[in-house]
Amino acid sequence: MGVMQTIIEAEEKPLGVIESLQQGFNFLNHHLWLLVLPILLDLFLWLGPRLSIAALVDRVVTFAVTSQPELPADIAENFDLAVENLRSLGGNSNLFALLAGLLTGMPSLFARLDFRSVSALHGRVIEITTWRSAAAWAAFLIPVGVLIGSFWLSLLVFALRRERFPSSRFISRWGWLWLNINLYLLALAAAIIFASLLFGMVGAILMMTLGSIGTALFGLLWILFIGFSIWLSIGLYFVVIAVALDGVNLASAVWRSLNVVGRNAMSTLGLLILILLLTEGFARIWMQLSGQTWGVFLGILGNAYLGSALLAAACLFYQSRYVHWQKTRTLVMLGQSAEQNDKS
Repeated sequence: MGVMQTIIEAEEKPLGVIESLQQGFNFLNHHLWLLVLPILLDLFLWLGPRLSIAALVDRVVTFAVTSQPELPADIAENFDLAVENLRSLGGNSNLFALLAGLLTGMPSLFARLDFRSVSALHGRVIEITTWRSAAAWAAFLIPVGVLIGSFWLSLLVFALRRERFPSSRFISRWGWLWLNINLYLLALAAAIIFASLLFGMVGAILMMTLGSIGTALFGLLWILFIGFSIWLSIGLYFVVIAVALDGVNLASAVWRSLNVVGRNAMSTLGLLILILLLTEGFARIWMQLSGQTWGVFLGILGNAYLGSALLAAACLFYQSRYVHWQKTRTLVMLGQSAEQNDKS
């Protein structure tokens, strides 16, 4: 045990949270060209046409309001608030925001911005009036957005690894990343649908058979499920990064992400909290500035810079922790082999 402990202690420590953030910003400062694509996308979302589903949302809200029976005053107030929030969400919708690439990490200010607060320079609004059209647009824009986001993420990863691009290896990694992210999205959608159906059935059975006790039990199960979902989402945080950096398939990326997070739980949590605080904190600043044209431009630039640097930091953190884990495994195996030889 002493030999193995000495070998592991001699191994170089991986990057810390602050070091990862510092290196992420330093990397981006030397690769500012990575900001071009996120900025162009945000300019299109701002100045180009907006694909709105406000009419569909209004139709759903109107049906819900007209078919709703008389409610107690306190519940009616919450219902009215929910209706207003839903109308606001529909009015601010823009399906072209899907071009930012789900799960790819490409920063986009207009994928999350309240359009009504923005200085009105965007183009005409295209209203979608049928759910079939909305589904068709989403089915088209999601893979195209993933294609764009995968291209940008591949550029970032190749720059981090100092590999040459464009090249056949770059094209191959881009296509592989696009494929696995789409599979990941399908798996997540299937899991959400399955969980929703399962909980709906369980909730109905509990409330029908146990009454108020069943309702309380279902509420407890729901809280536990939310907690498990949060834990799992943290564990899967590095899945896309693992595919992009290591070129592995989705199953291997899930395994690597869970191991890296599980073996570095506190450090990973610290990194995610800092990323969340920086992202959400500056998002409030960009929102405040978006009432003026110059503020929108500043917000686009600032959001692209911050988001790209934070993603680079997350990549560096994962890479350092994964390499350290693999080296430690190798050293442990060597140490165990050395101890067995000494005993023999």
